[in-house]
Amino acid sequence: MYPGKMLTFQDFVCTVQKEVQEEIEHSVTDKDMRYAMEGGKLLRPVMLILSYKACVNGNNKYYSNALESAVGMELAHAASLVHDDIMDNDDMRRGKLALHVKEGLGSAILTGHRMISTAFRISLEHGVDNALIFLDTWDNTLIGQLRDIDLNEHLEKIFNGGNSKDMLIQEYLKVIEMKTASLFATACRAGAIEAHSTPEVQALMAEYGKNVGLAYQIADDMVDIVEGKLEEGIIMPLMKAYGNGLNEDVIEMLKNGRVTLEEELAKQGSSLEEVYRNGINTYVRKSQQVVESSLIPDSPYKYLLREAPVYITNKMTGKIGVRV
Repeated sequence: MYPGKMLTFQDFVCTVQKEVQEEIEHSVTDKDMRYAMEGGKLLRPVMLILSYKACVNGNNKYYSNALESAVGMELAHAASLVHDDIMDNDDMRRGKLALHVKEGLGSAILTGHRMISTAFRISLEHGVDNALIFLDTWDNTLIGQLRDIDLNEHLEKIFNGGNSKDMLIQEYLKVIEMKTASLFATACRAGAIEAHSTPEVQALMAEYGKNVGLAYQIADDMVDIVEGKLEEGIIMPLMKAYGNGLNEDVIEMLKNGRVTLEEELAKQGSSLEEVYRNGINTYVRKSQQVVESSLIPDSPYKYLLREAPVYITNKMTGKIGVRV
């Protein structure tokens, strides 16, 4: 057990957010890119820096490289949001006009592409292996987004297509793994790469990041569903309430508010909160189990790795007054 003074994850987040923001201001000069990056929580850069710190026990020898990599990670994430807003026809992002509304559709599309190419250039400057991981991750993110579109547009067909409960839930988990968790996994792997860690430690940190990302996305979906958005995150409570007995009439009643999932789950002695909490906690525990590896040295940062998924998911569900 590490005997030193404990740094809270919240304190760590505040410190890293400030440092990453300063690096963004220094290295990203394009006004539209900067606009697209404003207002974010910088979670993926924070996880990259935490992974780096945990792997080097706080040593700052390669820290400037880790900060550059963190900016690249945020560029890629922000670019995905620019394109998401266009596809979803969302007018607002992070409390301000979405870039495509502010600057026009064509400008936003091209700015998103430039952000991706800038992020790739950073990864390439940090080594071919880093660049290949970036490309693989971006490809997974795009495939996940395509599967997400299919899952939403054909939700009723999927539910009526004879698929088993387990198959539907696995499809949902695969989508969020590719769309969201892959970026968390890459952020944590990149931190380990910048720390010059062994391939075994890099793989370990990628697994850790994937589980943190899964917990985060389920928490995000929980908030969306409670706020009334009928999206792919509804699969878990739908399957809990109806199993394979879901049909088009039930979906229509849910859309029109004639029945609620809370009412249906209550008939089984369950609730939305319980369903999502169980899902979130599954991946929080998995991420914490990864951290127990002896390959990660005991330090304050190892403790922050354990605390991170709890803090991140509670920060998300706190919007609806829930702690997981």
